[in-house]
Amino acid sequence: MSRMARYLARFRTLSGADQRTLLTAAAWMPLFWLGLRFLSLPRFQARLQRSTVKRDAAMSLPEIQALGELVNIAARHTLGPRSCLTRSLLLGWLLRRRGVESQLRIGVRLTAGVLDAHAWVECDGVPVNDQPDVAERFASFGDLVPLEAFGA
Repeated sequence: MSRMARYLARFRTLSGADQRTLLTAAAWMPLFWLGLRFLSLPRFQARLQRSTVKRDAAMSLPEIQALGELVNIAARHTLGPRSCLTRSLLLGWLLRRRGVESQLRIGVRLTAGVLDAHAWVECDGVPVNDQPDVAERFASFGDLVPLEAFGA
């Protein structure tokens, strides 16, 4: 069976709502990448914050994490550039449209003298589109990084 046939077979096992969400995320992913490149992070976030928020919507943590996984899948299979920041901004926007509060986290770590950055989304302090220990592996910009980590 070809790779495309396997992808289609897996796609067909999803519910209709999940199929629509996956296709929506795949369609928006390149637009979010472009928005981030042309507007800068602060300006793009400000525009995203203006989007309509559904009131009194309730999603459980497993439902939120499932949405995060659908966005991650879309990111892996979307043509063109994509990044952890792009997919996290998209997930935050989709959650906001569903009435779910979330926080974009951007963290850094120093590995063998190389600064590495990563972005993820949290709901009530729980990462929803990454590994549960992501905040332990990356120091969020809001957290202090000791000066000795930089070999000063």
